[in-house]
Amino acid sequence: MNIPWNLDVNLKDVVLDFAWLSLLLIGGAVLRRYVRFFQRYLIPNNIIAGFLGLLLGAQLLDITGMAPERLGLYVYHLLALVFIAVGLRQEKSAWGSGPVSMGLSFVTTYLIQGAAGLLIALGLVYTVMPDLFVGIGLLLPLGFGMGPGLAYTMGHSWEAYGFSGGGAVGLTFAAIGFLMAYFIGIPLVNRGIRRGYTTLISDPDAISDAVRKGVYKNTPLRSAGNLTIASEAMEPMAFQVGLIGSLYLATYGITYGLDRLMISGGLENFTATLWSFHFILAAVITMVFRKLVDMTGRGYLIDRGLMTRAAGVFMDYLVAGSIAAITFQVVWDYWQPIVMMALVGTLSTYAWVRWLMPRAFVDYHFERFIAVFGQMTGTINSGLVLVRVTDPEFETPVAQDLVYGSGVALLIGFPLLLVLNLPMNIFGNTLIGYWITLGLLLLYFVVLFIAWRLTGTLRMKADPLGRENR
Repeated sequence: MNIPWNLDVNLKDVVLDFAWLSLLLIGGAVLRRYVRFFQRYLIPNNIIAGFLGLLLGAQLLDITGMAPERLGLYVYHLLALVFIAVGLRQEKSAWGSGPVSMGLSFVTTYLIQGAAGLLIALGLVYTVMPDLFVGIGLLLPLGFGMGPGLAYTMGHSWEAYGFSGGGAVGLTFAAIGFLMAYFIGIPLVNRGIRRGYTTLISDPDAISDAVRKGVYKNTPLRSAGNLTIASEAMEPMAFQVGLIGSLYLATYGITYGLDRLMISGGLENFTATLWSFHFILAAVITMVFRKLVDMTGRGYLIDRGLMTRAAGVFMDYLVAGSIAAITFQVVWDYWQPIVMMALVGTLSTYAWVRWLMPRAFVDYHFERFIAVFGQMTGTINSGLVLVRVTDPEFETPVAQDLVYGSGVALLIGFPLLLVLNLPMNIFGNTLIGYWITLGLLLLYFVVLFIAWRLTGTLRMKADPLGRENR
């Protein structure tokens, strides 16, 4: 079965890969600290590290020895670990209109990106590229909106249906999305500041030196979290990591059990999709576990700060590994559709989010626009980086809505993940399956749009309270 769990790896290679990725992240931190180009565009250290890994990898200088196949394996597992760490944090028990509207904006953007990518792929198949795997268009929302982990996982699972290099193509879309988020996002932020669209910042030079260089030097240091276990008995961080590892073991056990049940029921063709959705199972198992822990009054053992730091560590290695895993031969094979979809995806994302924010919210329109644009082309990290330029101390609710909106989007957008797999799982990778999928994407968009309008939080006319409309 073509799943990442079955890839044979040598322990020596795994250890050396971890060491190289660690060194690359340190190298990224050093370059961000001293190179003004990276400071100007606020490029995160993990992205710098990823491109360093690409440069030093087997395809160019061949110094690190990190194989793309192994890096893809790490991306697959790190994705689930991120979901577990985030799920163990105690989140809000009630959702206001801000996170809900933010989550709806995410899902509608996914749908627009998916429809755009699929239309381009179908157009190419009917004209100049009849042998193109049409599912490549569905990797646009996965790579841009949902991040490298999911893009690799889904693309890799589609390789069983004839999508050569699907995982690498997913990572390529994610890497391009990162570039769009920062090299387009930062100039948009600077223009917005100069034109007075922002609420709190009126001068682009007001961005602190610590934010640009990525190092706190002469500023008050922040706390990473609290110790919930006596260090004489056990290292507190080891306890937090132990919880994450235990839940991942539970995820594997439950996924394996479902796999056996599906095979015994004659559904073996769907098992690859099951394993690609293992991060969803991890999230569900984690939420149930967290609820049970809270019900027994033991929630104090799980520290939100330390879990946030753990999720950040996993994400840094995930992003660096995902970029370093890009395969140039695969990019060359698909460069035409990749370029077309990336350009159309970026433009459609910009246009939709720009139109939507003044109609979905009554305040901080520009801050919300730049945050959602950053997340819908990169990850939540890029969205937070961009919004922090306009809101250095997170005084507005934008950053919080962005974080909690991601949870809402996971719930609302889960059917989308099922729809994206329909052409392969139900229709055997036939063209009719992709047309039906396109229709379902558009239908889901219409349903969400109407439901949003009926709640009264989405208006057809831009709200006049936004800073940019004053």
